[in-house]
Amino acid sequence: MTYEEEIRPYRETIDRLNEEIIERIADRHEAAIAIAKIKQNHGKPIVDKKREQAILNKIREKAHENGINSDALESIFKEIIKLCTEAEETQ
Repeated sequence: MTYEEEIRPYRETIDRLNEEIIERIADRHEAAIAIAKIKQNHGKPIVDKKREQAILNKIREKAHENGINSDALESIFKEIIKLCTEAEETQ
């Protein structure tokens, strides 16, 4: 088996997973916008540091359970939270 033949299925898997990750982030983004509207209707602030910390704590726990670097995964999720918060703030 050649290098290309051996690596191709893994690259195809990564490409498929990248698409799925983007779709899930888009779903999260949409949910954040819906949440922003509810917060506005109830006079609540967009940023909820307590909720963000709870999310990050769970991310770190899940990272550990799955053998993933928790600092790196937390960093990724901080960016996702930032993306969604920015979307909420523009509502």
